[in-house]
Amino acid sequence: MDTRERIPRMLHCSHTFCAPCLEKLTNVNGVIQTICCPLCRWVTCSETSLTLPGALWVNTEIWDEIAVKEQKKIRTRTSENSVEVSNKLIRPMLLDSKHIALKSTLQKLFNCIAVHEQHLQATDVSNVF
Repeated sequence: MDTRERIPRMLHCSHTFCAPCLEKLTNVNGVIQTICCPLCRWVTCSETSLTLPGALWVNTEIWDEIAVKEQKKIRTRTSENSVEVSNKLIRPMLLDSKHIALKSTLQKLFNCIAVHEQHLQATDVSNVF
């Protein structure tokens, strides 16, 4: 169930529960619906023509706390994902830089060999004439 569906509603005794839980506790008797608070047994009454959102206030303090906690969860997940993504991006870059360094070393080595072979060939040609 999504947090948007679990809106904290305040009973007349000031205890707060999520709307789906309160709907389960609601008793309908004719034109009156009642909710008995599970903590203090205070009975909250309203007309059946009113839905729970229309009959009960949202506990904004709890709602704000939920929003802050959700934002922290999102930030935590985002930062964990960005660290994971950056690790995935950095590792290949490190491998590439090592690969480039190796390639550069090999090119220098083979260039030396090629220059040395050219020098030997030039020496052999000069010995012939």
